Amino acid sequence: MTRSTANLLLLLAAAIWGGAFVPQATAMKAMSPAWFLTLRFALSTLAIAPLAFAEMRRGPRLDRTSLALMGLVAVVFVAGNLLQQVSLLTTSVANAGFLTSLYILFTPFAALAIGHERPGPAVWPAAGLGLLGAWLLSGGLTGSFVIGDAFVTLGAVAWAAQIVFVGLAMKRAHRPMTLVAIQGAAVTAVCGLWAGLHDPISIEAIGEAGWELAYTGLVSGFVGYSLQAMAQRHSEASDAAIVFATEAPFAALFGWWLLGERLSAEQWAGSAAIFAAVLLVQLWPTRPAAPIAEEA
Repeated sequence: MTRSTANLLLLLAAAIWGGAFVPQATAMKAMSPAWFLTLRFALSTLAIAPLAFAEMRRGPRLDRTSLALMGLVAVVFVAGNLLQQVSLLTTSVANAGFLTSLYILFTPFAALAIGHERPGPAVWPAAGLGLLGAWLLSGGLTGSFVIGDAFVTLGAVAWAAQIVFVGLAMKRAHRPMTLVAIQGAAVTAVCGLWAGLHDPISIEAIGEAGWELAYTGLVSGFVGYSLQAMAQRHSEASDAAIVFATEAPFAALFGWWLLGERLSAEQWAGSAAIFAAVLLVQLWPTRPAAPIAEEA
């Protein structure tokens, strides 16, 4: 797979995740965030489990380093989901949207610190352009500092680490279905334990959120994260973070289309800036590809 093809698959994943914001918002009318995360990732894990088992049977056993990397992916994936969800209890959606986008800036540093990956020359101007776009799209930071702002910023660090660890894990052992199953099972277990102890649930509530769970579990959770795992074997972590920044304008576009939410001229400009950042990374002269380790 070429770098360009990988980045196009990452763009498709970002579009899928952007579309998931609509069912994520409407599902909250029927159930708690913890139950929604539990059921969503339980569905995606069940869907991908047969593919993960088949993948494991076809190849050699994973070594300890590969398993450790996948475990780290699961840890930061759970942390990112939980921190983002908890932050929305106290911070505004505008603040959460912008501060989450800080992973665009954090990822190159995480890639350098964790994977010794030196960002290409296009990454820094593209990251700045992406952050400007995210700021315009969210309407800018409003209000005073609250604890939720700290949570969502820590969540952005977790998403940056997740992007880096996914790339490292897939370049060492190309088991995308296994990785998606592990991180989905981790969210299901952690959120399910909390939801079972603290949040009531009913069959009627699950039925009311049926299509939301189907989309976020099967399309966003199964297809989207599988695309990420497969494509990041052939893309740099810093490039992936900038491509994933299109999740925000895709979310805004789906909100405008499906929920009738109006976009201001400032928000349209922010969306254009983020897509321009992706084009900058995509069209910049390709740097030499890093060697991919043999599958463990």
